[in-house]
Amino acid sequence: ITPSSVENIDIRAEWFFATDTNLTVSLFYKDITDPIELFEAPASDTTILREIVNAESAELKGIELDGMKNLGFIGKPFESFFIQANATILDSELVAGVNADAPTNAKRELANASDYVANVILGFDSMNAQHSATLVYNVFGERLYVAGRNGAPDAFEQPFHSFDMTYSWYPTDSMTLKFKLQNMLNA
Repeated sequence: ITPSSVENIDIRAEWFFATDTNLTVSLFYKDITDPIELFEAPASDTTILREIVNAESAELKGIELDGMKNLGFIGKPFESFFIQANATILDSELVAGVNADAPTNAKRELANASDYVANVILGFDSMNAQHSATLVYNVFGERLYVAGRNGAPDAFEQPFHSFDMTYSWYPTDSMTLKFKLQNMLNA
């Protein structure tokens, strides 16, 4: 394995408004030489063996939107609440090259690169800085888990919707008590 070489172009615009409100829009493009990827390797019929190899090249391009809004505009009781969200839309392509052992698809998307990812957070930060809480929703699009070889199909991880909650109490500057609930949708 050799280190990858990446040519990267990012264009980013940020807007900051009063009352803890911001918006960011980013466009990105990455051209990768010798990307490091997992490929399926020869194994028995009941075993999936993966190996790490340098593929020939990869390309990623996409857009990311990110923003935060304090909810104090609703009324005084909401001044400690905020909503934050981000979303990414991504297109990727990998050229397997000669190091991959008989891949089914010589060109495919990058492993673990979803076409989209979205997160929404409803948060609370107490005025006295002793309590914080978040409700977090996250989803990602289908993504390549194992690329097939010798005509076997690619295996994909299906979209996963998660909904989590975290509460933190800071009784002193050196102590934090945290309570978490994860995967509340039982997906």
